[in-house]
Amino acid sequence: MKGRIICILALLWGAVGLHPAQAAVYRWVDADGRTQFGDRPPPDRPAEELQLRQPPAPGRDAAPVTEEQRRELRQKMLDAYRDEREEKRRAREKRAAEEARRKLACAEAKNRVREYESASGLYQLQPDGTRRYLSDAEFRVSLQKTRDEVKRLCRQGG
Repeated sequence: MKGRIICILALLWGAVGLHPAQAAVYRWVDADGRTQFGDRPPPDRPAEELQLRQPPAPGRDAAPVTEEQRRELRQKMLDAYRDEREEKRRAREKRAAEEARRKLACAEAKNRVREYESASGLYQLQPDGTRRYLSDAEFRVSLQKTRDEVKRLCRQGG
């Protein structure tokens, strides 16, 4: 993704004929350890000024680049970085939520195995409210299914 953004930026810079000295871009690591980009360095931490490749000189027929075009390009670049950071943040949050759900399901399955192993018998509740106790064979099958569920849900160290 980072390479794609750099390519897009290089193309945009070439399209409007910007010189790297005309639009500074800074990179720094924030308090959470994430890499950030901006057109000004942060006051509270060291930042690296990026040296972007200089595009070829505009042809003779190229129109002069205005300050407004430079600002627009800089804003597009900063927006692209912001969008990329937001996309990565959403992906991290989604992975964390999925991992939390998996860990919870793993713990519940482990509890079911413990309950089955300590139970003297299992039953199914019938529609009329009575209980039908499982045979030994049915009990073993149910216990094995629950153990398999633990293996599947807890496979990633849960």
